[in-house]
Amino acid sequence: MPPEVSPLEPTLLVVDDNDNNRSLLERQLRRLGYTNILMAQDGEEALQAIVRHGPDLVLLDIQMPRMDGYEVLAAMKERGWVVPTIAISALDEIGSIVRCIELGAEDYLTKPFEKVLLKARVQSCLEKKRLRDREVHYLQELEAANRRLLAMANQDGLTGIPNRRLFDTVLAAALAHNLTQPLSLIVFDIDYFKQFNDNYGHLQGDDCLRRVAAAAVESTRTQQDTVARYGGEEFAVVLPNTDREEAAIIAERIRRAIAELRIPHSGSQVADHVTISLGVTTDERTPPPKTAAEVVAQADRALYQAKGAGRNRAIRYDG
Repeated sequence: MPPEVSPLEPTLLVVDDNDNNRSLLERQLRRLGYTNILMAQDGEEALQAIVRHGPDLVLLDIQMPRMDGYEVLAAMKERGWVVPTIAISALDEIGSIVRCIELGAEDYLTKPFEKVLLKARVQSCLEKKRLRDREVHYLQELEAANRRLLAMANQDGLTGIPNRRLFDTVLAAALAHNLTQPLSLIVFDIDYFKQFNDNYGHLQGDDCLRRVAAAAVESTRTQQDTVARYGGEEFAVVLPNTDREEAAIIAERIRRAIAELRIPHSGSQVADHVTISLGVTTDERTPPPKTAAEVVAQADRALYQAKGAGRNRAIRYDG
């Protein structure tokens, strides 16, 4: 595809196999104030110039040897190039005009033509291109803004990881799209986090949440797993294609990684630093398939058992 070039001074490409005709048209265009003019003496040279320079407008002679104007227009259309083109021909036949328009030409000039007509057609084509370029730019900016908004809507503002909304979407999709491979879920929260906030303040609490989230992400498989903030000090990890044994290994890796942060926690009753408790469940995808709510409930029950067993540990749901 030709490069997108939008200089302040438009670039015009004149294509004609006749030297005199090219020179004449170039002089006429310069008198109209256009200075950035490229020349091509046949169709193949014209296509190369389009690729190399990305002109804003092509003035294309139709009757040329080797590769005529119709073939150039057809090649541009086949390659998906949207380059405004004025077809120029000595043929004043409706069939030729229609054929050029059908192949993508913006306009048609019959030789010989008046300077005022040339000026009007060139200005019109360039103005249409300017408006199209502006619309494309606007749509690109709108699309980028929509992507940013979507990312913000699905991202936890504090930790930068997926939020509850995206977690729900990911878990539902994972359960719906894979009915043969096991899927595991880890739910964990920070032990005695209320006491942490009471002792160190909410700013330190926010920093603790960010560090815990980062450690959890680093402990999982980047391209496969999803770590999300479930709410408050609670997090969830979706593990597609992960059986019970592997899920237990990942849960323990997360637990150790957060303990190794050695974030001081004088209000904890299990350690002098921040720890977490984890609940782990695995859906082996045997009929009947479990719903997202059922999987989350199982992980929550396992988390409750981990807290009851003394915290700072991972417990698997065994049904």
